[in-house]
Amino acid sequence: MRVFCIALLVTACLSPSVSLAQAPPKMSAGSPELLDKHLIDIGGGRKLNMVCMGKGAPTLVFEQALGGTILDWQHIQVELSKTNRTCFYDRAGYGQSPASDQPRTPRNVTDDLHALLRKAGERRPVVLIGHSIGGRYAPYYYERFPADVAGMVLVDPGFYGQDDLGLSAADQTFFDGLRTKVYAKWSNCAAKARSHEITLEATQGCFAAKLPYYTRDEAARMLPVFQRPERWETIASEYGHIDEDKGPRKTWGDLPLAVLTRTEFPPTPRASEAFNQSVEAVLKRGHAALAARSSRGENITVPNSNHYMQANQPGPVLAAIRKVVAEASAGASR
Repeated sequence: MRVFCIALLVTACLSPSVSLAQAPPKMSAGSPELLDKHLIDIGGGRKLNMVCMGKGAPTLVFEQALGGTILDWQHIQVELSKTNRTCFYDRAGYGQSPASDQPRTPRNVTDDLHALLRKAGERRPVVLIGHSIGGRYAPYYYERFPADVAGMVLVDPGFYGQDDLGLSAADQTFFDGLRTKVYAKWSNCAAKARSHEITLEATQGCFAAKLPYYTRDEAARMLPVFQRPERWETIASEYGHIDEDKGPRKTWGDLPLAVLTRTEFPPTPRASEAFNQSVEAVLKRGHAALAARSSRGENITVPNSNHYMQANQPGPVLAAIRKVVAEASAGASR
């Protein structure tokens, strides 16, 4: 079980997604354009959905969490789009992007983004903002395509080694059981989707219709995505392949970098105190190590924040992004 999912196990890593735009929806915070469908041909007969708004360099590109959505960013999108071009995309199998027949390895995911930015004609280098598993894909992308990246903001990111919790035998057995349960959850939701059993009235535990950060209108728009079997299959594939990323292999020089760490660590139900303490300690050490890879790296603890801090504490996230953007812009002008 990946640590970036532990805080979300109660909902089996569920998060909201989007579907085809109809009448302009009532939005919690973001622009209605976030729900638009804009498929871009990336070659090989494949397309990915990406919505870009605003003007101003550098362009900001957002990587969502495991099972995440474009709407995860809506509480910071409007402000950022006032000053910079902002691009939000659905990885293959997510949101409005068709699924891929290739396993969702970090290499395949980052190959897709590399092709997408080129086919879309987006100006590079960009600032990458990655949340959770997206905070693993962003550094992986940077190490493969360093000329494409002017800076990074990693929002409560995952990292290689986060499963090394130093658990007792009993706690490790419990941990392994969590992994089994979450895979079973995704498999069940894929089956329910194939049999058309997921609705707003009967969610089958596969669609969180009552979400803290989204309107009922948005929830109705999200539903069709949760009804796609390939969504659940994609989540399982990403999760199963993530440790093919063995972690950063290079120092990152003076790359503008911010690593944001939450302060709220809800206890995992039925876990021991030692288990919960280990999860928190390993996460904090891992984030500090990521920030230390750049001479300009900063590990920022965001007060009163949870894993989705871009929604529950958008101010500090905005501030961190703006600082990295300013540093990247200053570097580009030298």
